[in-house]
Amino acid sequence: MLSKALYALYVVYCFEVGLFLIVFPWMEFWNQNLLLGYFPVLQILFLNNFFRGAVTGLGFANLVVGAWEIGSYRRYFQKREA
Repeated sequence: MLSKALYALYVVYCFEVGLFLIVFPWMEFWNQNLLLGYFPVLQILFLNNFFRGAVTGLGFANLVVGAWEIGSYRRYFQKREA
């Protein structure tokens, strides 16, 4: 039973990380990063729209993984119980 709960937690984690990576790079908090003040080279990279798009793409990949895991949920646990 614990295995099913961990599986569900993993799916929720995939969706949460995916949504975070899709939304956060386009928010104002992304620009106000303390690390960017110390390393101006990173500021050039992090504020580039192509980099933000790449991070958003990782977010979509996490959503796809979460959806795939939901789709394979029944098949995974039928194999383990049999």
